[in-house]
Amino acid sequence: MYKIKSPYENVAALIGNKENHYKTNLHTHSTYSDANNTMADMIFGFYDNDFDILAFAEHGILGKEWDKEPSIIPLFRFQYLWHGKRRYLTTEEYRAILDGTYRTQKNSRTQKRGLMCVPDTIEANMFTLMKNHVNGYFTDDAMEGDYGKENDFEGPIATIEKSGGISHINHPTDWLGAYKDPSCAKVPENVNFFADLFRRYKSCVGMEVLNMYDRPNRSDRILWDELLKILIPEGERCVWGFGNSDAHRVTEIDTAFMDFILPEYSLENLRKAMENGNFFAVARYAKNELGEDFEGKGPWPKVMGLEVDDEADEITVKGINCNAIEWIADGEIIQSETSNTNGEMVSTIKLGDYSDKISCYVRCQLKGDGGICLTQPFICDDGDIARFKKEIPVPKVLSKKEQRKKDFGDTRLGVIVNKIKSK
Repeated sequence: MYKIKSPYENVAALIGNKENHYKTNLHTHSTYSDANNTMADMIFGFYDNDFDILAFAEHGILGKEWDKEPSIIPLFRFQYLWHGKRRYLTTEEYRAILDGTYRTQKNSRTQKRGLMCVPDTIEANMFTLMKNHVNGYFTDDAMEGDYGKENDFEGPIATIEKSGGISHINHPTDWLGAYKDPSCAKVPENVNFFADLFRRYKSCVGMEVLNMYDRPNRSDRILWDELLKILIPEGERCVWGFGNSDAHRVTEIDTAFMDFILPEYSLENLRKAMENGNFFAVARYAKNELGEDFEGKGPWPKVMGLEVDDEADEITVKGINCNAIEWIADGEIIQSETSNTNGEMVSTIKLGDYSDKISCYVRCQLKGDGGICLTQPFICDDGDIARFKKEIPVPKVLSKKEQRKKDFGDTRLGVIVNKIKSK
């Protein structure tokens, strides 16, 4: 018998009501940092794509309400020359966007409610070549203008926590270089590097597992499963999987996002949902799961029903816009069902049938013509979950030369830095 802990326990009754689903992106850029399109154009693009909630996590710039100009960091002044003037919203535009009455030139919005602005957000470590980026939410300006330090995730996470905010780690396997070598997402030292951050900072609520076109970060789900296998048996916490477009162009807006389940439309409820895992990660692209050339189009797979039966050791998911539902444990698909009937499916997993394959969790993924939808992990405790605790490898102490190579890699700048430092 299993004791099942569902991240959706407090919102399960809301999942069947489409009004409680909120299409969300929490990682967006504009010409105020390094994007190609203005803030106004990006907002209009998300609005036209029926998003409900949007955050600008600009590089080193704290997000504000959209009728207030963000800070202009000297590093990004070149954007004016490359992509033209910056533009935020007028107060009239902003109010109309918030209440859903704005009409863009495209005018394709079908959602009746408006687009919520999430201020006080930032992407920290803005000028690190190794892309060790951390997104902060509900935070202050302590990280604004800070260029950051190569390979340092802890500094920003600790600063954001001190401010009373929460954070998540962005595209972690891009930093690991897993696009060249996917196996590095399973290397114990690499996995424990991130596991240790999650152990020590509860305010770091998760990591991106889906990001834009899923190219350099395609192994993020591999790392996610490895982290779940380590952290859940320790009894401390879970790691939530976020999906964000990280859009720098209007053409990237609908590539990845999240489906939040909220009782009411508010920033307070959004934060609680981020902390509790009350959302699904969605993407149009997932190289490992959907194929190299797959591009999701049309309605995306969506969970519209979820039931946990502790007594029967069962979890049931109802999906729409999908033709396959798969259950995953320890990074492996343990149950797969397909259907071609109206895009609606119901899948039930009987945990007892897979007791030899389940260590401490299962998660579910829905596939369809519109892309992929990932649930958060369901913790499955058979009463002896602690037996799956893993021995933690001791981090290697690097020489100065090795540390410089780790900091700057094999880039042209890295070669120059290493030569200078070696003299």
